Amino acid sequence: MNQTVKKFNTLINKIEIILKRQKLFSYPSYIQIEPTNRCNQRCVMCPRNDKLDVPIGDMNLEDFKKIINKLPTVRNLLLNGLGEPLLNKDLPRMINYASSRGINVSINSNCALINKSLAKELIKSGLVLIKISMDSSDSQVYQSIRRAPMEPVIRGIKNLVEAREEMKTQYPRLWFNSIIMRNNAKELIDILRLAEELRIDSVRFKPLDIWGMEHNKEMIVKKNELKKIIEKTLESAKNINVNHNLKKLLRDFDIYYRPKEKIPCYSPWTELYIQYYGGVRLCCEFFSQKYDIDNILKDNFKEIWNGPKMQQIRKEFIKGNTYFSVCQTCNRFQRNIRIYNKINKWTKGIKI
Repeated sequence: MNQTVKKFNTLINKIEIILKRQKLFSYPSYIQIEPTNRCNQRCVMCPRNDKLDVPIGDMNLEDFKKIINKLPTVRNLLLNGLGEPLLNKDLPRMINYASSRGINVSINSNCALINKSLAKELIKSGLVLIKISMDSSDSQVYQSIRRAPMEPVIRGIKNLVEAREEMKTQYPRLWFNSIIMRNNAKELIDILRLAEELRIDSVRFKPLDIWGMEHNKEMIVKKNELKKIIEKTLESAKNINVNHNLKKLLRDFDIYYRPKEKIPCYSPWTELYIQYYGGVRLCCEFFSQKYDIDNILKDNFKEIWNGPKMQQIRKEFIKGNTYFSVCQTCNRFQRNIRIYNKINKWTKGIKI
């Protein structure tokens, strides 16, 4: 499917959201596929630390190809799940296969496994972006959060940067994804300095989501305290030559400390999350097998996408009735309210 048709599908998708359709003509433009649920770290905030209700395993290359072939409208793919994607030996070939079909591919990775050879393999694969989990510039703090040493991570990043320069390319772009918690909140400026030193392209900070953290409240930074830290970091970062989202974070700050509001969720119109064994879930917030809607390797995708389960979910979600318990702790509220506000602006005065 060419890019023009994919873009047209995305346009139809937006119209169907506005019209609140439950049975769709359009198909997902974004998917997340889990290459493996094995991991080389045990991060303190990761839901993987709760007992997994599926066996440990990897997706094989042939199953991956079958899935991609069933989803011709996809424009963006994140290869990530409840594990470190680089533990799947077929990952570079998966990326290459999806890229050859006009899909922008990114991964979330801690980069600890990237040697010089793998760095070149990833670049040749057509990978567009690597989001690197980096919550501290201090090795001891990093280890306390990620429960793994920091040195292999730094080495892996350097291997990537050196390979990019050697191969004369700017891809994959390298981002730091940094979750702001109690034990790293005061070193945001140090994370930016580390990013500049390592020649990272951008840093994306995100406050630890307060919902679902009732059992770990000591990890959360209080609202007023964090706001002051961000303002101070912005002032100190004026001479640091690395892109970051601190201004945007400050602008949208209140959303992260929101009251629970009844806002529609638009994920069932735009995306899917697929487990290594083919299980289809609404998005990556659904960590348990009990949320599997169907299995894409066993059933017809069109029947899954427009089946009774998905239509009922869309009917409830568009009204803000997110009746899954996991939706009450969702960290995508910011994205949903942004879409909600746009729709209200577009449809002002229009009766639908």
